[in-house]
Parts: sequence; structure tokens; C-alpha cells
Amino acid sequence: MAMGNLHLTPQLVQAVRDAVDIVAIASDHTRLKQNGKRWGGLCPLHKEKTPSFSVDPDQGLYYCFGCGQGGDAIKLHMQLSGDEFPEAIEALAMRYGIPMPARGQQRGGGERQRDLRPVLEAASQFFRHALERSAMASDYLAQRKVPEGLIENYSLGYAPDEWRALIGDLGARFSTADLTAAGLIVQPEGGKRPYDRYRNRLIFPIHNASGRLVGFGGRTLGDDRAKYINSNETASFRKSSLLYGLNQAKRAIRDSGVAILVEGYFDVIGATACGLDNAVAGMGTALTVEQSRLLARYADEVVIAYDGDSAGDKAFRRALPLLLAEDLEVRRAHFPAGEDPDSLRLDQGEEAVREAIASAQDGVMMEFNRILPRKQDLRASDLKRVSEEIIALLGRVSDPIVKSDYWTRAAQRLGTTPKILKQKIAQESKKARRYGDEEEDLVPLPARREVRDMEEQVLALLLAGDRPPPPVEKLPPAEVFFDPQCGNIFRAFVALYKETPDGSPPTAQAVIATLGSEDSIDRVAQILLEMSADPGIAGTVSLLGTLEKRWLEKRQRDLTAEMDEAQRRGDIERLERLVQEKTSLSRSLHRGPAPEPELT
Repeated sequence: MAMGNLHLTPQLVQAVRDAVDIVAIASDHTRLKQNGKRWGGLCPLHKEKTPSFSVDPDQGLYYCFGCGQGGDAIKLHMQLSGDEFPEAIEALAMRYGIPMPARGQQRGGGERQRDLRPVLEAASQFFRHALERSAMASDYLAQRKVPEGLIENYSLGYAPDEWRALIGDLGARFSTADLTAAGLIVQPEGGKRPYDRYRNRLIFPIHNASGRLVGFGGRTLGDDRAKYINSNETASFRKSSLLYGLNQAKRAIRDSGVAILVEGYFDVIGATACGLDNAVAGMGTALTVEQSRLLARYADEVVIAYDGDSAGDKAFRRALPLLLAEDLEVRRAHFPAGEDPDSLRLDQGEEAVREAIASAQDGVMMEFNRILPRKQDLRASDLKRVSEEIIALLGRVSDPIVKSDYWTRAAQRLGTTPKILKQKIAQESKKARRYGDEEEDLVPLPARREVRDMEEQVLALLLAGDRPPPPVEKLPPAEVFFDPQCGNIFRAFVALYKETPDGSPPTAQAVIATLGSEDSIDRVAQILLEMSADPGIAGTVSLLGTLEKRWLEKRQRDLTAEMDEAQRRGDIERLERLVQEKTSLSRSLHRGPAPEPELT
């Protein structure tokens, strides 16, 4: 396997599997609490209120009883970051300090997959060094009272006011095609020389939620018409699914349960300078469904700290229903007209920003105050319009207790009853979508099972490693498992078991590494984490014997039908073979299972 010009060896993959800490990977995205040997919490892969996510560090596995997703730490990283397998291996190797093989050309002579991370990292270093050398850019940051520690923490940089400074520095190490694909240079038409995309701009490196550098934002320090420009849209840099500062803020958000949503890069840095480490920003566009879902992975509540002007109010009203749809509590911080978190910090000090955030008001009630004037000021013709707006807004609130409270308050303001308002929901459901994107169909979540079948119990005993399994030569064929996934898992277990030089059984992690189907990987995690194998049930050999007997009996019935068909066709040769097989099966059925291996 190769990623870019890095060849992933089996040794590297195994070293990553051995080193990775699945609890740490999961804890980057959700709050976990220890319960015995396992850890649990809200699933970072889907929205839920009741914790159904379980992590077993000893097995190196996770499983969610809500959405049914499960697997090992590498798969969890892939699901949370969007990495493909080669990217995940490299990212985890870098995280855990595992030496990677020397980079070389991809084998096979084919076109290699473009890996932009080395280009982006090299560009980030170039911008940081340029900032250190630029008195003008450093003075600008000093005027905005950006502490040195935050300059380092957010890896701020500077693009020199030159047409080809970056190309001159990086061009010897990276191709023009890579620099263009990374959004760092512009390739004019007509064969003209390429030039730097960012010139005389303060540079804000942008990372995804897992911490990988995916692009840059640049603020002009001159008189460019475009105050801010961002990297080109790529597979890894999609503005609609990124939040600036989330990589730095996610731990504070997870610990407090609160995210502060601001509008710009400097607002994030300014809020952080005020001691508000849980601030993130959109990417210069209106909040999206993807960004709302990303916030819901970490936060229970969002304080919207947009600018204190009509544009900020409009952006708040657009964001509110999207956040409510993700079951987030929403408050709106009030700033004086024309002020934002960073400008308020510079004008009135850090305490003014902290006070504005602390005194943020309930977002739904603020909308009530806008939509619902005093009852005596309402005309009869206004009632229908106002009630429709209220229904549209509250249709996004999922918590029944919270929604009931809002219904009561709205009804009181309208001079009607909550029951009448609720009756209009069905009639106005289509109009409710005016407040945001159409809602997705809800998929029912699988329930946790209290009883598992015998095939899963056998696999749980084999994979848990708590008991010595039978010798590999004593194991039955995989056909004794009627469930195709269970048969696939057992087949992988036996194949690895045969390969171990000391005759020791393979671990669950080793079995997962050989499974090609994601459904089978999920099933292994489910089998091991849904419940522990009960030491009081019959032993592994006895259960395998029962499965084998069931299969032999079914095979006998099938043979009888095949013998009748062969006799009807006059196929004597085939009939004799079938008779011999049935006789052999009959002898096997009369042999009892071998004794259980003794526990040591």
C-alpha cells in the first residue's frame, strides 16, 4: 500500500496497531468515563442523549449500541477524521512517534495518489519563518494585542509581499502541480509563470477536528479588495465541514459542554486571549448543517457570539434552527453595535468579553421577543403569520420537556393554548423547513440484545482469550456457522491460528486486521463488547460440538434429498458417493465432543 510516495509496510501497520491508544482516540471527540475495565460515553459518530458508546482498551475495540458501528482504533480514527487507511496509518504513526520507512516512489509505475500534507506543512513553516522576519507583520499583531503564546498555539504566519517568494523556497522540493493542488500558487493560462496565491497576508493555518493541517486562510495587510481568502476547495478542505480553532478548543468544549461560536479568525484568538478557550469560528460563510453536527459531537450548548449588527443578527437567526436540530441548547451573546469579541476586547478589555458571554440570553426566547410583540399590539391578521413562524422554529426542538416549556410560553404570548399550537404542527410541517435545510429521514437505531445466539457465544469465547481454545486441528469447518458473518470471522480466526508458530490462538485485533468486510469488523466489536462471555455457560468445545452436530444433521437431510434425486435420475456413481458421505456423517454424529481444555 502506498500513500503519496510513502510505502506502508506490514511492519509499520502492526507497529501502529500495537502503539495506538483507542481511549485517547475516542476521548479527542467525546467525554468518556471509566466503568470497570471499559470506558463509556456518548457516541462521537451519531447524535444521542443516552450513552451507548463502549471502548475496551484491553481488546483495543469500540462499539456503539445505538448506531451499530464498531471496530479497532484505526477504524475509529478513519471514521472521525475522514482519512483513508493509508492516511490513517501515517497520521497515527506521527502521533505516536513511530518511525516511518524512507519515502520512495510508488511501486507499479502507476500514477501516485497526491499527498498534500507535506506541501502544506512545509508552507506553514515558510509562513511562520516569514512572520519572524517581518517587523511589519509582527507590529500588526502587537497592535492587535495578540499574545506570543497564541501566535505559537495557532501557528500564525505571514506571506511576504512578493510574487514568487513561496515558489522560490518550496519549488525545489515540491512540484508545481502539488503546489497548485494545495492552493498555494496560481497557474495562469497561456503558459505564464505561476505566482504565489498569498501575498502580504497574515496566514491562519486551518486544521480539521483531528488536528491535521488541511489549508490556510489569509488576511490582507494591504489594500486588497478581498480582505480574506482561503485555500481552494479540495477533498480534505471543505469550508462547509470545517470549524476554525476546533482542534485547539475541543478539549475545553468537551470539558465544559459549551462551545462559543464566533464569526472570524481574530474573534477566536481574541476570545482565547480572554481566557475563553472554547471558541471556534465558521469559515467565512453561514453556518452549515455539517458544522452544526460537528459542534454537537463535543458540546451540549452553543453560545453564538456573532457581531452586534444586523448582519450578525441575521446570521444568528439562520444558525439557530440548525443548532436546535442537533439537540443543542443555544444562547446569543449581546455585543454593542459594530462590535465583535475581538474589537470589544481591544476597546473595553477582556472582562467585557467574558461578561457578554456569561450574560448570553436564551436564543429561542430572543426569537420569541422578535417574532411576538405584546399581544395588544398584534392584529388578527398577524396571528396566523406569527404562529407559523413559532411552529417553524419550535419544530426543530427535539427534547419534549424543553419544547413543552417553549410551547407554553409562546401560547401565553399569543393568548391561546399549547394544545392549539401543537395541532397546527402537522399542517405547517412543510413551512417549518423555511428555517433550514430539509430534515433527513430518521433511521431507527438497533436495540441492545439481551440474548445472543450460540454462534456469537462461541466466537466471544474464542476471541476474548479468557479460555484456551481447542487445538486447531480439532476445530470444525467454518460451514458449521450458518450466519455468514460469523462464518467469515471464524474462518479468519482458524487461518491465523494455523499460522502461529507456537500454536497460540490469534487475538481479536489480529482477526480484525485480516477481515475485509466492515460489517464483519463491526460484528467482532459487537460480539466482544455487547456482553462478556458467560463463564457459567457450556465450554467452547461443547458449543462447537453442538454447532457441528446441527450442521451434520442439516447435511444429512440435504444428502437424503440429493440421494433421492440421484436415484430418480439413475446416477448410480453419484448415489454411491452420497451414501458414503452420509455413512461417514452418521459415524461423526455418534462421536461425542472432546473434553474441554483445562483452565490454567
